[in-house]
Amino acid sequence: MTRLTPDMIKDVPEDKIDLDTRLLQATGKTVKGIALEAADLPDDTDLSRFKVAVVPITSGLGIISGFSASVDAIVRRLGMDSHVTKGTDVNGFTEAIREGADIIMMADDNMFIAYNMKEMKETDNSWGTAKGYAVALKNAAGGLEGKRVLVIGAGMVGSWAVRFLKDMGADVYVTDIVYEKAERLKEYGAKPLRDVMKAISENTLLLNAAPFIIPGEIIAEGSIFSSPGVPHYYDQLGRSKAKAVIHDPLEIGAAVMAVNSAGYSIRKE
Repeated sequence: MTRLTPDMIKDVPEDKIDLDTRLLQATGKTVKGIALEAADLPDDTDLSRFKVAVVPITSGLGIISGFSASVDAIVRRLGMDSHVTKGTDVNGFTEAIREGADIIMMADDNMFIAYNMKEMKETDNSWGTAKGYAVALKNAAGGLEGKRVLVIGAGMVGSWAVRFLKDMGADVYVTDIVYEKAERLKEYGAKPLRDVMKAISENTLLLNAAPFIIPGEIIAEGSIFSSPGVPHYYDQLGRSKAKAVIHDPLEIGAAVMAVNSAGYSIRKE
């Protein structure tokens, strides 16, 4: 996963970007609504009985300032009972077990997971981010059946996004600055495009899963970008031409992870 910086997530705990309002305008759904759809759960699903523990991890490059508090705030906004453990690493994990957490969320330099303790199943951030942003694009576009969609970036999130978009009935194309990576996604039914700039300019439904700054002059009028990729930047020209740019640094992916993890239990009831 991309390692976030404290500056990227500083507005998450207090929801200063007012993501629900922005998503309602672009997709007709809130963060919770997108997460529930991504987890294949009904819109009226009550999540309040799930106890979530967020465990800070110090290994590798160490704790990202504000990360655990941000994840905790995101989960609380879903209506779940969440807290950050006092302990870190194994100590924090043990603390969460002893407190009876249903779901444990934790991240190191390489992985960010939500782990359902009862079902012993995990949801990782690449899956959750790809599914959440695919659902957001589908809603913003009024459905994807038979529509052409371009995935920018053939990494872990992009690879999952290709599969989800295909399942939604989209005609999926993929581009990457390393063409061979895009070509490998033919196994999931995606059509690789070699010229990244040309591909972007010729498509209006795009899922941008790459750390790629897209110049406004190549963006097609009326484009819809579902854009989990970081660093994230669209210039004034690009934003004026786009119909919608859906982005947040952490919330959609983390929300899908938490809700899907709860779903492992809900779907067995």
